[in-house]
Amino acid sequence: MTTLTTTSWLIAELWSIQSQKLTYRALIAKLELELSESEIVKRINTWKQMFKEAEEKEVEIKNQWIKILQASWIDKFSANWVEVKLKTSIWRLVIENEDNLSDYIKKVVKTTKTIDKKAIKEDLKQWLIIEGVKIEQDVTLEISYS
Repeated sequence: MTTLTTTSWLIAELWSIQSQKLTYRALIAKLELELSESEIVKRINTWKQMFKEAEEKEVEIKNQWIKILQASWIDKFSANWVEVKLKTSIWRLVIENEDNLSDYIKKVVKTTKTIDKKAIKEDLKQWLIIEGVKIEQDVTLEISYS
């Protein structure tokens, strides 16, 4: 008899908790929906979109200026209170296709093959051509205001 009462109590408590959780979840969903439709969230999303568009426009203009300066063989110029210059990163190694690399360049670490970039760099210093490997640099536009 005690087991039946304990079991009934346990089932009733769990059912009560599950019922509360469903109610809470429904209330949270309702509040989240109200919040998402609120004017402040709409304004925030509008400003986020405008910010993203401004960043994209900035990148587009900087890329155009990089092309213009590179085509003109100009590294930097100053006008009034603005200084614009090209900034070139150091060379970095880019592996385009690991399958084309020979095994002597690959290291086995815990039964996993990894690329030995030091060996590749040494080969490149010796002017060896390795298919699927290139070196590249990034060029960015740096603008200083006086």
